[in-house]
Amino acid sequence: MKIRSAAFNQALKNELSSRKLRIARLKREREKEVYSRIPELKTLDEDTRSIAYDLGRQLMGADDAKALAEAASAAISERKREHARLLSENGYPEDYLEPEYICPECRDSGRCGDQLCKCVTKLAVEAAFSDCGISLDKTFASFDLDLQREPKNRAAMKKILEHAIAYAEAFPENEKPDLLYFGMPGVGKTYLLNCIGARVLERGYSVLKLNAYELIRLTLDNLRASPEDRPDFTLPDLLIIDDLGTEPMIANITIETLLSIICQRQDSGKSTLFATNLALTSDDPSVHTLQDVYGERLASRLIAPRTMKLQAVLTENVRLSV
Repeated sequence: MKIRSAAFNQALKNELSSRKLRIARLKREREKEVYSRIPELKTLDEDTRSIAYDLGRQLMGADDAKALAEAASAAISERKREHARLLSENGYPEDYLEPEYICPECRDSGRCGDQLCKCVTKLAVEAAFSDCGISLDKTFASFDLDLQREPKNRAAMKKILEHAIAYAEAFPENEKPDLLYFGMPGVGKTYLLNCIGARVLERGYSVLKLNAYELIRLTLDNLRASPEDRPDFTLPDLLIIDDLGTEPMIANITIETLLSIICQRQDSGKSTLFATNLALTSDDPSVHTLQDVYGERLASRLIAPRTMKLQAVLTENVRLSV
């Protein structure tokens, strides 16, 4: 995956440089501390480096390079064991002088194999958007089932909550990557979305949550920007689009933008969550459905059973609870 963004490229360069400087500084500080307490450790480390240096020189003109390398490797391994013993006997962890990475997965290189590390994707989202949109005080721990006063509604919401928790814990390995909450206003759809986003963010993935109105506004604001500087909604590991159906319906913009985002994310295996007050179907002509508002092409993507988990939230309006 390639991320084209001037802001991101500069942020990445700065971040990786900062990580390298941090590792080097921490190593110097710890070596100074440990060597002052365990002088023999400094001698041992210098001896180990000397063996590695001498091996490189000897290998250049050696007839039996394999034997030399094996002998040097055995000597270095013996000194590493002695190194660990000295640290342990003096109350330090055996790996105290090893690099301490911010991201152990990519070892602060920004890549895992030929893929960008998820820590880099998080950085890209932060560079492209001023705020991930997740409220960290609205979590599963603060979700109050007692706001549903009727026992049947409380039981129904409990099942919905359990599924939301399971989704967040399994992410990104969910059987159905996408999720659509639908129901009347005030039943808790937005809170559920935020809870999922907060947990996925806590687990180290990149998350962007915004409502459909904001998404279209961002699209309009950046229509004339160069391609690499436009918001890239395929970046986040998890994209959350709330209040679907409240955005302005602009010809050749709204439906095309939403369809493009959904198609690109589904085709690339990225997960997207939605919430809407629109109905899926209705026999009442006064009730607006997804297909009424968005047409068959977009609506079919939003309710595709292969990729989308449809979750009706038909409980009471907790905003009106007293």
